[in-house]
Amino acid sequence: MSTPQNFSVGLLPGFDRIMLEHRLAGQQPDNLCGPYWVAVLLRSRGITLTPEQVAQMAGSILPTGNPETWLPSGANSRQDYCLALPEATDLREAGTSAQGLMAAVSALSDNAHRFVPLQADWTVDRLETVLQLCQNHSNWNAIPLCNLRTDSLWGASLPVGDAISYLSEEAIMPPPADWNVGHFLVLAGMVKGMRSLGLICDTYPKFGWQGYHLQPFDVLAQALNRGDGYGGGILLFISQSDQEEVELQFKQEGFAIECWDNGSPIV
Repeated sequence: MSTPQNFSVGLLPGFDRIMLEHRLAGQQPDNLCGPYWVAVLLRSRGITLTPEQVAQMAGSILPTGNPETWLPSGANSRQDYCLALPEATDLREAGTSAQGLMAAVSALSDNAHRFVPLQADWTVDRLETVLQLCQNHSNWNAIPLCNLRTDSLWGASLPVGDAISYLSEEAIMPPPADWNVGHFLVLAGMVKGMRSLGLICDTYPKFGWQGYHLQPFDVLAQALNRGDGYGGGILLFISQSDQEEVELQFKQEGFAIECWDNGSPIV
């Protein structure tokens, strides 16, 4: 195994404000990954909320049944909800829509913050453009929340040695995906060597290193494109005061500013 001469980790501007709240939040409540992230993001801006409060505002619906059908391999179920939420016996009728999260962010922050929905034919270039725009406009403190299908992802248990080998342009055998569900996770930055990997911040501390793991950008693009008949995309968390500029910049780069149907009920 050869090691790249230069090896760097670049976090997005503003992500340092997320790190503490993410660590304190611990594991997501079952089936509330989207509300979990809204609560973490808004707490990082001084607005104290629980995932359940966000879920109520977003119109989330919980599935009933065996937790093994929705948990990643080896994870323990967490159903200690602090509020009663509506339930559905059919897993296909449960979940949280991207539209619901957009409405919840605006309402719960008294319109101080927004999710800008980004759609594209997702490729490595499109993802790198998202990161580059966020880096170039550090005043936005923008955080990309990815809504994707997890079955395309590498397993979060990727050994450090394999990550270094991949960054050195060597062939590796990545671990298989941990689960197969619709999910929300944060793209926190990039690790650069001779190749690049996306730095993911996730909702289960068992993943990777306390919830952080690495994914190739072509794999992330495939997960965002989904291929299961439903839509995926990126909800870009920003301040309302930056919305006009953010939307203009992304439109100029060819992104569509519109939401998608991720298969969850839109209420």
